[in-house]
Amino acid sequence: MRLHTGTPEGGVPYRLFVSEEATAAQPHRLLVWLHPSGSDGLGLVEPLAADFARRGFALLTLSRKDFSGWRGADANRVMLKVVPDAARVPGVDARRPVLLGFSAGAQMALELWSARPDSFGGLVLLAGAPRFSRGNESSPPSGAAYTRVSLLSLVGEGDGDGPALWRRALETWSAAGVPLQARVVAGRGHEWLLVEPAEQDAVLAWLAALPPVD
Repeated sequence: MRLHTGTPEGGVPYRLFVSEEATAAQPHRLLVWLHPSGSDGLGLVEPLAADFARRGFALLTLSRKDFSGWRGADANRVMLKVVPDAARVPGVDARRPVLLGFSAGAQMALELWSARPDSFGGLVLLAGAPRFSRGNESSPPSGAAYTRVSLLSLVGEGDGDGPALWRRALETWSAAGVPLQARVVAGRGHEWLLVEPAEQDAVLAWLAALPPVD
C-alpha cells in the first residue's frame, strides 16, 4: 500500500492510500471519506484501506481541518481542490468518486449528491438520515441523473427514527428510480456500524459490484 499526502492550494491536507497494484493503465477508483462531527474518524476508516484496495478503491481521508462539523465551504474545498489534486496521483481514477460518509459526513454526502448527482459514482451512508436541503424520506430528488447513482445506507436499529425514515425512503426513492439499498443493523445505535463484520462485508461487496465509470 502506498501513502500519498498532499496540501493543495485552497484545499485541505489529505492522505491517499493507493494499492501497489493500481497503475495508470488499471487505476483504482477514488473513495472519499467524509468524517462525522467532532472527529476525523481516521482510526475508524483508515484500517480498512487495504480491504478497499482489494475491491479496486483508493481511500482519501482528510488529515487536518475543522472536524467540529461540515460547511458548504469545506465540501467545496474537498471536491474542487483536494479531489483534483488526488486525481494526479498515478493509479487513481477520480472520475465520479464514491463518497463514504459517517453521521454528519453522511448528511454532507447527500447534500453533494443532491446538488451534483452527475459528479458521483455512489454513496455509502453510515448512521445518516434521508433528509437534506433538497429532499427527505418522502420527497427524493427527481431527474434521470439521480437514478444513475447507487446509494447504500446502514443505520443502527436503535438510532432513533432512523430505521423508520430509511424504510420510508426505500419505498419512495426506489419508486422514483433511485437505486437505494438500506440495511438496519441489529443491536446498534448511532455509532460506527462497520465494527460488525457482516456489515463491513456488505459494504465491501456493494463497492465491488458498482458499475464501472463511463
